[in-house]
Amino acid sequence: MVRGHLILWVLLGATLSANGQARVTNGEAPLRLMLSEVQPGSMSSEHYCMLVFDDHSFHAERAVRGNGKDRERKIYEGNLSDADWNALNGILENDGLRKLDVKPGYVPLTMQNVHPITISVRRDTEFQNLEFMDDGSRKPYDAQLKPLLQWWKSVRSRRMAVSEAPADKRCALDSSRGVFSF
Repeated sequence: MVRGHLILWVLLGATLSANGQARVTNGEAPLRLMLSEVQPGSMSSEHYCMLVFDDHSFHAERAVRGNGKDRERKIYEGNLSDADWNALNGILENDGLRKLDVKPGYVPLTMQNVHPITISVRRDTEFQNLEFMDDGSRKPYDAQLKPLLQWWKSVRSRRMAVSEAPADKRCALDSSRGVFSF
């Protein structure tokens, strides 16, 4: 019995050690913020996604989608300036946003004026997840969300060099719900 426990502890230690090394050699800082928005159009839609990491780096994607598939996808990576980082942290740490508690709502099979936005902010040991399917669902929270959405629009409208980095799976759209717009 003691020998079995010893083997179990050795295997567990090796697994934890390997996982720790993978995190270090990967070089990726912890995720601070994820923003995702789909702007629907009549023939195609645009999907914007941005991942911001604790080391001030970011990974951004812009995709033109039609018929549920990418027609074009561009990847951008870089570092936020100190001014952008400080502005973002000021917005994220604001009590209005920090205390925002949006319960996931029922999503009907068909909707009008679909404009989904997903926001995930790391808060200590968990993420604060906010999901809005349309402008109407965001309206009660406009005061708390407006600074963050304006910051994001400002950052993504700047000219950035295209990266050869692969798409990040965290930016993939969730296809588990069928939502149609008319």
